[in-house]
Amino acid sequence: MPADPIGSLTRRRALLGLAALPFCAAAAPAVDQTGERRLRLYNPHTDERFDDVYAVDGVVSADAWKRLNWLLRDHHVDKATDMDPGVFDLLWLMSRRYQVAKGRRVTINLHSGFRTPETNEKLRPEGAARNSLHLQGKAVDLSVQGYGMVFLANHARAVASGGLGLYWRSDFVHLDTGPKRLWYKRF
Repeated sequence: MPADPIGSLTRRRALLGLAALPFCAAAAPAVDQTGERRLRLYNPHTDERFDDVYAVDGVVSADAWKRLNWLLRDHHVDKATDMDPGVFDLLWLMSRRYQVAKGRRVTINLHSGFRTPETNEKLRPEGAARNSLHLQGKAVDLSVQGYGMVFLANHARAVASGGLGLYWRSDFVHLDTGPKRLWYKRF
């Protein structure tokens, strides 16, 4: 009796899909997670740190939000905005993935958060988009000290629910809460 190529292909796809389900669930945004969410962040431009709980049971602490807004400010002009809390969740997901992979908490280095239009325009020759989500407080550029770009890119790809930019030569990734898209720059 001849094999049923369509039926076996369908079964194969179903089995592969089920096998991948735990990985997909781990990569989903942390919207429904309960418990404490802690971040360990460092801004090398200002030499400031945040190592604290920012949310409990999905509710962002007002004090932590204020402190995170300041840490992610446009350091060129010391101007802050209300960051999208989804950015904090992306940072937490990155931190959690590193903790699971390496068995310890890591410090995430913040290269850029909020940008004023003036700062964004100055950064255009370096690749800043004209309508960057940094202008709206919906984006962050980050790296993790001691880990290479391939490791960083793989973890970022797993948590990205919006935009993901890979900046290979500069050794950082961009994550945002906007529409899903991917780009890379080799400079």
